[in-house]
Amino acid sequence: MNIPFIQAKHYTKGRVDVTNPPNVIVLHTMEAPEQPTTAEAVARWFASDSAPMASAHYCVDDCSIYQCVLEGDTAWHAKGGNMNKRSIGIELAGYAKQTAEEWHDLYSEKMLDRAAGLVASLCSRYGIPAKFLVGDDIIKGLPGITTHLEVTKAYKVPGGHTDPGPHFPMAEFLTKVESYLVYPAD
Repeated sequence: MNIPFIQAKHYTKGRVDVTNPPNVIVLHTMEAPEQPTTAEAVARWFASDSAPMASAHYCVDDCSIYQCVLEGDTAWHAKGGNMNKRSIGIELAGYAKQTAEEWHDLYSEKMLDRAAGLVASLCSRYGIPAKFLVGDDIIKGLPGITTHLEVTKAYKVPGGHTDPGPHFPMAEFLTKVESYLVYPAD
């Protein structure tokens, strides 16, 4: 997969414990319109002088994926505990307020398919199971896939985020991720 790279302005070089690779993937929404150029636009925003004190490893829309922080570095995407140090953050085009129907339109289907391929690749490389983590799982340090909302709830982050929203099709997304996973032959 040849993914364009635009370095985010705010991140931490390296990871505190390099002997423990990332074991969680955190899904977010960009809070930006579903357009074919949203991933690049948000990646450029993370790199700009007006960037917030935030970043993600990847931005995904229906047509592209942009990397903003190297996987060996720490993106600033999910406050709480040591979540940033042990996770990879993925921003999805769209909004946390999207309805179930909006998560199933053609744009979102294409974007989620593209994101599932990326997540499957990360799961394969880092040995992360395609399993949804809720608050207690996160606190226990279990490996898997979660959302910014679950991190907010787990660590009781004041004014925390609720993305990717209550209607995000997590079960369907995990099924897509599983369909992309390649298991070694016995």
